[in-house]
Amino acid sequence: EWKRLRLALWPDSTAEQEETEVERFLAGYPSPTLMAAFVCVRPTGGLCGLVEVSIHDRAAGCETDRIGYLEAWYVDPDYRGTGVGRELVERAEAWARAAGCLEMASDTNPAYPVSPAAHEALGYSEVERFFRKDLR
Repeated sequence: EWKRLRLALWPDSTAEQEETEVERFLAGYPSPTLMAAFVCVRPTGGLCGLVEVSIHDRAAGCETDRIGYLEAWYVDPDYRGTGVGRELVERAEAWARAAGCLEMASDTNPAYPVSPAAHEALGYSEVERFFRKDLR
């Protein structure tokens, strides 16, 4: 299911590429990149959303050197608008705060037309086509 959500987010990828990424994640990325993944389980089984987060030492518009970074954020269309995306990002932000981050960042591009509005709805501001949020 995790791989399915990643393929829905990145349709130009392949099942093999996403399988490799999931395996890399489960094996533990090399330091200093810490990563976490949060998922939402459907009541009927399977997943309906995911967020993957890491820590970067720099990001556009950020002032600190320990920044939580939304690497992936996806919610199945039938669960959009239900609060699942917000809850996933809030969990990622809490993880970043607990890891000592004072800022969050993310990126997007025109291939994801819903993404900028979703980021802005959660308090992120656009910086050079990237997004950041103060966690203080």
